[in-house]
Amino acid sequence: MKPAKRSLFVVSVAVLCFVGDAIVCPPNYCHTVRCVNEDTCPETHVLSPTFCGCCNRCVPKIGEGGVCLQFAGSPSSALCDEGLICCRGSCQKECEREMPSSDKNYLTK
Repeated sequence: MKPAKRSLFVVSVAVLCFVGDAIVCPPNYCHTVRCVNEDTCPETHVLSPTFCGCCNRCVPKIGEGGVCLQFAGSPSSALCDEGLICCRGSCQKECEREMPSSDKNYLTK
């Protein structure tokens, strides 16, 4: 790897580590948060933890085939309905792991 590319790579990794570390909840963070806890939600919503899991909030349910997004370290603004999981960007009943084409050929032999 050329020195300029290596430097860019090292800086990029350092920035990613810093940003990843920045979203970690600091010690005693929840002691500083005033919650407006919700115990029950309308039928179209579900309880979900807030950032750092300090409080609960109601977020919309996403039906089968609906778009879902998951970001590490951040609570979702909507969740898949009961019995569904977020798989490759949509709420599904099952999530099959995609195999590389070489693995698929192996299974058919």
